[in-house]
Amino acid sequence: MIEAELLRIDSVESSGSHTTLRLNHGQQICLRPFIYVKPGDLLEFVPNFESYGQINKVLANKTTGLPRRIKIYPPYTRSESVCIPPHELYITFRERFSSRDWKNAKLLEQFHYRGKGLNKLVGRRTVLIVEAEGYGIIGYGVLSATVAAAKPRFQLFKINFREQMATKLINQLVRIPRIVIHPEFRGLGIGVLTAKHLVRYAKSYWDINGYTPVMVEVIASMTDYHRFFEKAGFVKVGYTLGSEKGIVPEYGVGEWQQRPNHEQYDFFSDKKPKPYLVFPISHAVQRMVNRMNLTKPRRDGLPRRKRQLAGPIKFERLSTEYRVSNVLTIRAEEIKQAFAVDATQMHSPVLKDLTLTIDPGDVILVTGASGSGKSTLIRFLVEKLEDLKKNMNIEGEIKGVDPNEVAKLGAKWNEDLPLIDQVGDSAQAGIELLNSVGLAEAHLYLKRPCQISDGQLYRFAVALLCDSKKSVWVADEFTSTLDPLTAAIVAKGLRKCAWEYGATLVLAAPHVEHFVDSLLPNKLIWLRWGGTANIFSMRCKYKRQDKNLQLKIVNTCNNELTEILVGGVRQTGQVKEIRKLGALLPGKRSDAVEIPWEDIAVYSALAITCKQRVGDLIYI
Repeated sequence: MIEAELLRIDSVESSGSHTTLRLNHGQQICLRPFIYVKPGDLLEFVPNFESYGQINKVLANKTTGLPRRIKIYPPYTRSESVCIPPHELYITFRERFSSRDWKNAKLLEQFHYRGKGLNKLVGRRTVLIVEAEGYGIIGYGVLSATVAAAKPRFQLFKINFREQMATKLINQLVRIPRIVIHPEFRGLGIGVLTAKHLVRYAKSYWDINGYTPVMVEVIASMTDYHRFFEKAGFVKVGYTLGSEKGIVPEYGVGEWQQRPNHEQYDFFSDKKPKPYLVFPISHAVQRMVNRMNLTKPRRDGLPRRKRQLAGPIKFERLSTEYRVSNVLTIRAEEIKQAFAVDATQMHSPVLKDLTLTIDPGDVILVTGASGSGKSTLIRFLVEKLEDLKKNMNIEGEIKGVDPNEVAKLGAKWNEDLPLIDQVGDSAQAGIELLNSVGLAEAHLYLKRPCQISDGQLYRFAVALLCDSKKSVWVADEFTSTLDPLTAAIVAKGLRKCAWEYGATLVLAAPHVEHFVDSLLPNKLIWLRWGGTANIFSMRCKYKRQDKNLQLKIVNTCNNELTEILVGGVRQTGQVKEIRKLGALLPGKRSDAVEIPWEDIAVYSALAITCKQRVGDLIYI
């Protein structure tokens, strides 16, 4: 049995900086602000008052009569790391330690779209701060008492409004009314993590007048567009009735805190039905959810990889040089004589004896110094061969190129329409596209291109590329105008979009170290001055066989691939090693790798990587 000392609270004094508790043995302690305690509460000091490491509020759970301990010290503080290779963000989810915390978090209010009426009427409320190392507070999440009337809740519990209030079920529910993450950090799964930590907080730190929660719920229209609550384990029960059937809650001392100006709120204006999601905490609620068949069945297969490109594109022993005729000016004649060059007929070799196959579904990254031929290679995909021959000497064969099937990243948008009207076949599809490239903010959806920053414009151009409905997507100087972290976010999102749309991806950039590991190309082409290329490439073949995934890896280049790993990608981006395969010589394939499906289903993707920074992603 845990050694502990029990003391009762005589009085509570709260401020924005601390909470002072005077105890029945005549002494007092100062703890963080915003603690949910009152005079008469019984506190358990572990191991004792003089040297406590933990303080619990001890109560008799009013629903079961059994003793229950609610933590009040140490404050809730948990750390996570979010990986966007090669970057890693260290994030802390914690309670407010001072009024300054809330003041800084409130600066993020501009990124939340606040409703009126019932959203503003709460009983107990607690805030968890989201703080990133090196960036400060980047978000927050709120837990509160819930609204009194919700049709899906009544259906789930098979109860009516009056029974809910009489049994005090209303006090056993906790709601997440708000999660706000700074737009620059959306798309990293931080909203999912925040929802998970709010649930964990509710399990150990929450009660309303002695009633501990059996369920966390969310009522919000945005959940139809942003599915991060479902990724956090919430399940959708149904939709509320909306304003015409709404009920103003009955307020009572200790159960609801009625704001003095509540009559000024317009409860019933523009209140449409909203999605209602729940996270069961108690076994009883989990059984109710199961009876309604609300939980999604565990995925029992792999999504099929699409490939839109009909056949491969081949460059066979391709050599090129630019042919430029210039007028011989006085200064040009001076240069000609000084450096012994023919200024009237310049020949600039770019590519030399390049052999490359672009297979359907490839993710290809071309890199090298300025002038090494990256842009020229892109031109062979987007321009007609007869046009290129006007200024270029070309040797070798080019097969399978159709410029009509190629979309190039560029500045082609309508300045008069908001972003949301320019991508996707619907609002839902448009939001998913914009989110995938890091434009996950409702105000941005509604802005026109002329109203957003250059970095945001670049990401919008990437979204338009994904929405091109072409089979090949190409981009020169990829992410050159973005900061390193955003470049990795965009590369990660673009790769997944290419998978989902079946596109073949060809990107060129001189500096790739900030995003190559998030992109994880299966072909990496290093171009050197003088037109030569060093190519690393890998192909992965896989299929589901009984209870296993069978995986084969093929080295499709003339270089050895070393330190090959198969890993599971967690929701936070980290890769956990599943198999280590060592090295593969040129042209060789690995033995079949058998991985139990139960070891895979817990991940969002499988990543096959090697030291040469090529590999593959298999999305689960």
